Amino acid sequence: MKLRITASLLAAALITASLAGCGSQQSSSVPASSVQPLSSSAAGKAAVQSLYSGTAVNACIGPEPQSLDPARSTGADTDSYCAAAFEGLYKINATGQIVLGQAEKVSISADKKTWTFTLRPNIKWSDGKAVTADDFVFAWHRNIAMQNAQKRGLFAHLKNGSAILDGAMDVSALGVSAPTSRTLVVALNAPCDFLPQLLVQPIFMPLREDKVGKNDWDRNSSSFVCNGPMKMIGWNVKSNIIYERSDQYYQADKVTASRLTCTLSEDDEARFSAYDNNETEYISPLPVKYFTRIRERGDYLASNSANLLCLQLSTKDAPLSDIQIRKALSLAINRDNLAVAMTGIRFQAADAFVPHGFADVGGKNDFRTAGGSYFATAATDYKFSVGRAQMLLAQAGYPGGKGFPQITISVPMSTLYSTTANAVAGMWKAKLGINCKVEQFEYKNYQDKYQKGSLQATISELTPAYQNAAAILEQFLPGRQMNPTNWDNSKFTQQMTKAFQTDTQSAGYCQALHAAEKVLAEHVPAVPLLFVPSMSLRDSKLGGVFTAENGMTFFAYANKFNG
Repeated sequence: MKLRITASLLAAALITASLAGCGSQQSSSVPASSVQPLSSSAAGKAAVQSLYSGTAVNACIGPEPQSLDPARSTGADTDSYCAAAFEGLYKINATGQIVLGQAEKVSISADKKTWTFTLRPNIKWSDGKAVTADDFVFAWHRNIAMQNAQKRGLFAHLKNGSAILDGAMDVSALGVSAPTSRTLVVALNAPCDFLPQLLVQPIFMPLREDKVGKNDWDRNSSSFVCNGPMKMIGWNVKSNIIYERSDQYYQADKVTASRLTCTLSEDDEARFSAYDNNETEYISPLPVKYFTRIRERGDYLASNSANLLCLQLSTKDAPLSDIQIRKALSLAINRDNLAVAMTGIRFQAADAFVPHGFADVGGKNDFRTAGGSYFATAATDYKFSVGRAQMLLAQAGYPGGKGFPQITISVPMSTLYSTTANAVAGMWKAKLGINCKVEQFEYKNYQDKYQKGSLQATISELTPAYQNAAAILEQFLPGRQMNPTNWDNSKFTQQMTKAFQTDTQSAGYCQALHAAEKVLAEHVPAVPLLFVPSMSLRDSKLGGVFTAENGMTFFAYANKFNG
């Protein structure tokens, strides 16, 4: 049932709890299930009684993925597929809290650098085989060594993780071991208060050594094994992926979704059309051309996450290898115009890389407030910024854009990305005399080029994997899969490495992150544009589906209301 009422009636509830040490000022948890509160009236009680389990959900959240291997997850959609099928030491439960998952308890050493997990005695793979600590060790060793593993950089927080990522140490030196089949010991570089948030990420989920790499296990329902609340039972190429509740899951009685059908679609306008035709009950992302209309709908949901929409520039070849030119391109972008006029939804113009909402030293103040602004966002500042941009371009040898080679901005099939790219291209043409081409690729081809660093420029949406300023900044380290800029700066790397080796609740940790962001802003291998939430449409009868601050959407606890 698709309602057109005020959006505020379906605003997602947020669970808030303060975190220290450059972490979220809001919560280590995520938005609660977006089922709306019901009154205590007779009508409200009747509605509660009509809530039932065994819900079948039809959703469309992205194009056809390359794999359901957690290590090869390439975005919010595939992260969500993995969250349905796999579970790590921690999980996000039906109320949106990060709680212990495959582990039943954890003990932390006095220096907070060693976490010892005891696995639940009744956890099983979907084929009935017991999940063991060795399954975690195998997965982590394998994943950190995979060059195409999307978030392998998160292992830098573990002991020897950075050295392994740099090729200086063997994977066997990683800070993880399995003394017994039910005991997993995780060693860290330094105390890390957001470790539970890291461990819900797909890259840290367990895998079976006897299955991985055999018989297309990550695409073939007959050989696919998983340990989460749901299991993949069918993959119809270019059509859909189908899950059903796993009877082997240790809390199968709490999984209210009996079946999940994920329709696969590249086109966000096609997703929107299918949703309005009642062919699907949940869609994300949304088509930008309808944002003005969508925001007034009662079925529109926006998460409280702040993803960074940015322009990433390849620094390996001229002219973008010139820092003056990169600065000029950044200055010529009217962020206020992008935030307001371009989409019809009032986004927040990005004045830096790290958004507001992350705490600074000791959980006090806001990281962004303490760090200040690096990029002008006010409409009144734009004229001055354009003047500086024109001066820098002339100093680089291209007065008025004369002789400047054409720039190509490559984007996947997303109306938000393509609209942003075209708006930026128009600003460069109007203010700098630079010609810019915008090209779109199917997602698979785009990802191949993105990960190889062969794109001259692109629009990317960076979602923090954990609620900490480092989650945005570390994505610009060399070798990270979300960094196609080919930028490698020793000062930036030095500060990030210093942060990884420092207690996350100490002053030195946040100081290192501030210093790293300053270097990033000075060299502009990427240009921050907007801070945007995760946006979706959800049928008014569908509850229990929510998007977490880490970008994952959870379907296992879906429910519906009759009537």
